Amino acid sequence: MNELSWYEALRRRYRPKQTILLLIGESAPDPTGGDRRFFYAPTLARYDNLFRGVVQGLYGHRFPRGSAGSSKVNWLERLRADGVFLIDVVPYPVNKLKPARRRQQAVRDHAREVMVTARNLNPKGIVVCHAATFDVLAPLLREAHLPLLHEDPIPFPSNGWQKEFRSKFAK
Repeated sequence: MNELSWYEALRRRYRPKQTILLLIGESAPDPTGGDRRFFYAPTLARYDNLFRGVVQGLYGHRFPRGSAGSSKVNWLERLRADGVFLIDVVPYPVNKLKPARRRQQAVRDHAREVMVTARNLNPKGIVVCHAATFDVLAPLLREAHLPLLHEDPIPFPSNGWQKEFRSKFAK
């Protein structure tokens, strides 16, 4: 199974019947020769920052140190049951693209496609879980009258931004 179909198979498995809260990320992470990781992967990875932040923001659950390798399935099923669904703007990993403007260009190149997906999912609310992606998508979401739930960017929960992510996401 190639990388893209692996990501999509996992995403489909946890797609809710009705999307209440749509989360939009930049892209799935590039494994860079290591183990593949992804929000919808069944096992908690060491750097599963978005998953950890979302679960803590929505449910108040904090994963303890040393929990990498544990199952995420119960949490993924709860997110699905609660109508929470994550899509990514770019259908392939871009987090390792250099220079950074190549990442932003990839987001701009796929922004219209994700707007169609968001409209088709018909969520009650949308949260963009990455500040640079928010800068590209927010005007488009507002123009399309889609229910963006925040006025300011929410940083991705890594590199010291976890606390701010949790605080802004929880609101």
